[in-house]
Amino acid sequence: MRVAVISDIHANFIALKAVMDDIRAQGATKIFCLGDLVGYGPAPREVVDIAMLKFEFTLRGNHDEAVTFKLPKQFNPVAAKSIFWTRERLKPDPQSGSHSFRRWNFLCKKLKDVVQVDDFLFAHGTPKSFYEYVDGIKAAKKVFAILSPEITTLLVGHSHIPVVFLETEQGIRVLNYDTPKLPKLREHRMIINVGSVGQPRDGDPRACYVIIDDETNEFIYRRVEYDVEEVVRQIYAKAGLPKDNAHRLRGGY
Repeated sequence: MRVAVISDIHANFIALKAVMDDIRAQGATKIFCLGDLVGYGPAPREVVDIAMLKFEFTLRGNHDEAVTFKLPKQFNPVAAKSIFWTRERLKPDPQSGSHSFRRWNFLCKKLKDVVQVDDFLFAHGTPKSFYEYVDGIKAAKKVFAILSPEITTLLVGHSHIPVVFLETEQGIRVLNYDTPKLPKLREHRMIINVGSVGQPRDGDPRACYVIIDDETNEFIYRRVEYDVEEVVRQIYAKAGLPKDNAHRLRGGY
């Protein structure tokens, strides 16, 4: 079985469509989403609709939580303005059609905090919180310490930066996503950050996701080009959506 693990779409429907085309070409049969369907991008309704129809499961990201419940204090002004813009387009009013209510109900009630599949655990930030980052050896060490012994692999998103943390007898190693020979699954305990579909932040504007092959125990990072300039145009066309959200897509930061 080949499974695609995606995260941090952030209402970038054009990037999501390109990634889904690539997923089909790679022969993956299921899509697991680690959260942040919305926020920043211009197409929240379209992205949520795809998640409802196509994803095996979707986790709750901090932006999904902010849109549907309460905006946390740690959101910067651009992110906060994007959340308010997104909420206005998703939250139904009494005159809204039935699909608007189904979409809102999905965001409020159907997203999961963590999911375990066999010896794999899937989370947005860490198993404890979708606000926490695994952004270095110190953070990775804390997360490894709380993982159940039966978990060999934790897959996360949230930081938008693809990276692998490998637990060895000598300590924790950090591997770039494009390391020529990544270790096989289950050889060591690992934390795999799958990167971001809709807003990469590692200096590469291409969408990023991971394919897991359960037969070969391999995991493969995929980088997918999409029409960045069309998304930039769409953001500029949406009154009230911060233009900074467009600029950063060009540089992948």
